[in-house]
Amino acid sequence: MWFVLTAILAMYVGRKLGWALSKGVLYTAATGVAVVVGIVWGALVALGIHGLIVWQHPNWVLKIIFGFGLGAYVSIPNFGLVSEDTIPGHAMPRHTLIWNVPLLTYIVASVGLAFLR
Repeated sequence: MWFVLTAILAMYVGRKLGWALSKGVLYTAATGVAVVVGIVWGALVALGIHGLIVWQHPNWVLKIIFGFGLGAYVSIPNFGLVSEDTIPGHAMPRHTLIWNVPLLTYIVASVGLAFLR
């Protein structure tokens, strides 16, 4: 039960931090900076989920749904920030970059951390 409650609280905080990061840095900074920040964000989310799983030892259903699934959701910092229909065509590559780089980093880091245990 503590695993689920902690994961939901972390999701709420992570979403707020991701949105702030998106608005403050990822959409306004140079592309290289956005890529580096996206990689760091995805890795930190993976590390946080890994730490929560190691600490709480949930069963495999909770680990997948509330662990890895929730981590994937939080790793996308701009998820739900804006309606995709309102993004101009010239800004779509940046939006896609902000979506994909942290998510791919999260997946790779989660797989790597799973094998370290």
